[in-house]
Amino acid sequence: MAGSEKANPVSISELWKSVGLEELRLALRKVEEECGKFENSLRALPECDQCARVALLEQIQKTGKELGGEIISLVTLSETLKQAVGTAEEAQVVLSQNCPPACCCKSGKCTCHAK
Repeated sequence: MAGSEKANPVSISELWKSVGLEELRLALRKVEEECGKFENSLRALPECDQCARVALLEQIQKTGKELGGEIISLVTLSETLKQAVGTAEEAQVVLSQNCPPACCCKSGKCTCHAK
């Protein structure tokens, strides 16, 4: 079967790293963990509706603060990444426009670019 060869499988972790977003992946995992903690606390609520409401409100306040902090971190991180990508793209354009000419020394050792 020509053309049906599969490339070596790449792990999800390697994909995140290859695009420079490992830090974002870790932040997203923290958010997932906080959501899991909140769901666990819902399962552990007292049977009494009044006590459950009090416990739930306390948990919402606590988790809300933690998730709010994580969301702010994610927004900040994404903006930083966006700026870094923009800067890298601009630098690539400048470098490609100002690429030095290829070395034309006939000997094996470069004499025209040596300092």
